Amino acid sequence: MLRNEIQMKTALTRKAIEYYEDKGLLKPIKSENGYRDYSEKDLDILMKVSILRKLGVSVSDIEKYLSSADNSLASVLRKKQHQLENDEKRKELLELIIRGEGQEYVKEKIALMEAEESIYERLERAFPGFFGHLFFAAYKPFFDEPLSEDGEGAFKKYVSYLDNLAPFELSEEEQKFVDEASSPFDMYALEKISEDKVKLIGNVEEWMKENETFIMQYETYKHSEQYQNSIWGHIQEKLQKYMQDNNYYEIAIPLIRKFSKSYDEYYEKLLEANEQFLKYKEITN
Repeated sequence: MLRNEIQMKTALTRKAIEYYEDKGLLKPIKSENGYRDYSEKDLDILMKVSILRKLGVSVSDIEKYLSSADNSLASVLRKKQHQLENDEKRKELLELIIRGEGQEYVKEKIALMEAEESIYERLERAFPGFFGHLFFAAYKPFFDEPLSEDGEGAFKKYVSYLDNLAPFELSEEEQKFVDEASSPFDMYALEKISEDKVKLIGNVEEWMKENETFIMQYETYKHSEQYQNSIWGHIQEKLQKYMQDNNYYEIAIPLIRKFSKSYDEYYEKLLEANEQFLKYKEITN
């Protein structure tokens, strides 16, 4: 099927289809003249994507669903159901406040709701704005889990450590850049690499093979003059120095490993993957 035909059948815009292609959800056959030939499988995927997006399921969750071994939707739906339940609880609490319910009672209800929040939600609320975005975006796949009781102490220490750091200085232009995420390639790259870290835990060699082109493009981009002279390049350089000056890797990473089990698993694999990745770079350079 050509693109105009698949647009008619799915009622999706051309740009939406292109976006899902860029995310790797579709793999149409590309002819020499540039036309794309979409299969019945591509059509089926787009129909599923269209339905799930209308139900408010995020693209990242749809990716996980489509790439899962058994194509199970159960975990994605459970997550969405959890979000809806939290929204309903927030609505009920707002109604209590409007009715003038006592603060202590409302606080008790909020405490119960907070216990069910993800690590990422708690950190995002504790550190709103560009500071939180820069520090937590790369960890999001590992922070989507709830905080366990035995990880509470390490989590509080992590929050305290971040809260007592000296201000991370960015210019107005740089702050605006981060808030608006105005570098589409780099934001997409960061998001893709972050989400793929979960896959990396399973099979390092397979992940590198599947993402060979993307890895090389991103590595080339990060070492290019364009990146080095870009606002995002300057921000990343500042951030790396800031982390080193404040012993982030020595202090924060061990704490994260204690309150995020999935990150701890990833970190163990990362030690193995790092050696393989360095070898891979030597071979491909």
